[in-house]
Amino acid sequence: MESIRIKAAFFDIDGTLMAHNLGRVPEDTRYALSRLKEQGILVFTCTGRHILELDELGITELGFDGHVLLNGQLCLDGQRRLISQVPVPEEDIRSIMPLFEKRTIPVAFVEKEKIYINFIDERVRSAQKAISSKLPSCGTWTGDTVYLVNAFADEVTVRQMMKQMPHCRMTRWNTFGVDIIAEEGGKEKGMEHVLQRFGIAREEIIAFGDGENDMEMLVFAGIGVAMGNAEESVKKCADYVTGDVDKKGILSALQHFKLV
Repeated sequence: MESIRIKAAFFDIDGTLMAHNLGRVPEDTRYALSRLKEQGILVFTCTGRHILELDELGITELGFDGHVLLNGQLCLDGQRRLISQVPVPEEDIRSIMPLFEKRTIPVAFVEKEKIYINFIDERVRSAQKAISSKLPSCGTWTGDTVYLVNAFADEVTVRQMMKQMPHCRMTRWNTFGVDIIAEEGGKEKGMEHVLQRFGIAREEIIAFGDGENDMEMLVFAGIGVAMGNAEESVKKCADYVTGDVDKKGILSALQHFKLV
């Protein structure tokens, strides 16, 4: 097939760059990223994660040109300078404070510089273990800006919680965990801001993902690639389905599109 003119590549982290059964980014994926950079193709993360978590996982050591973080709520360039930000409305945070303070369910607040949770139970432990991450510290809200809320609960409980956050929407990333962001946020919105900063059109990017919160990203990109380990709903909205994260999925897709 003809080589496609691509100027940038966006990557989800969990189940896309990170193979949690291995506890690391596979060597073939590291090689693929280095080959993209050698050809002048910019590389970005596009994740529900915080930059502190990317540091913890060793992701930032791979030399990305920027980061779409917290499902698009906070975007940084490669030097961690702010590109864009979309906070969770303060009125929605205040409306769930009784739930947070009474410790009805585990709820974590993600701010620009820190992540903290009201309490930890087995749901939190299970969810964090599944993504190779340490448990967040326990803390209380002091009025600072919140960019993302993590809730660890079943569907019924989360639906009740969302009724108290009318200016927000949520996506599930684990059996026990959901991300809640501002209604006008999303990975594709963060990508738009990044593309504007770098002067790149959406048709000139390729994006990789595997989860529910990646679907809009894959549709937005010129080429959307679903990992082999992706959910079926994600595969249906992708332009191409590649192999699993630990079976050369990223490398083989880039080779398919003659980018590596």
